Amino acid sequence: MTAVLAELDPRGWIQLVNCGHPSPLRLSTDGELMPLNPAAFAAPLGLHPELRVSTFSVRTGDRLVFFTDGLLEARDRTGRFFQLNQQIQTLRQPDLQAAADELLDRLRAHTRQRLDDDAVLLAEITLTDPASHRSAAAGQRPTVALCPGRPG
Repeated sequence: MTAVLAELDPRGWIQLVNCGHPSPLRLSTDGELMPLNPAAFAAPLGLHPELRVSTFSVRTGDRLVFFTDGLLEARDRTGRFFQLNQQIQTLRQPDLQAAADELLDRLRAHTRQRLDDDAVLLAEITLTDPASHRSAAAGQRPTVALCPGRPG
């Protein structure tokens, strides 16, 4: 089984351990979509992976997108893969649930409603404002939104 484990620090970084899973993406506030690829992937769980932590910086307003391989492997009737990197406008929607719903609608349209694998999507907004740093320092966690999406 593959997995990606993430720990978000409110001071502006995220640590990831990636055990053979698709790398999460960071969508910056200026619209750049960048994979958070580890220096080295660990083996999937069950194969006794040597866990390696990779650290990435994040800024207020960045959006992190976690997804399964079902999203990457979804094909249309001609065999073309779904292109997540062409969905930036959808991912940039201010309302997180609306962004997740529209992305899954686009995925279903691409596959003509046929999904052969799971396609769970988790998206998260980091540090909504600089005050989050102070509240986190006082023992509170920053607000995050999780939007699970399931094929219909």
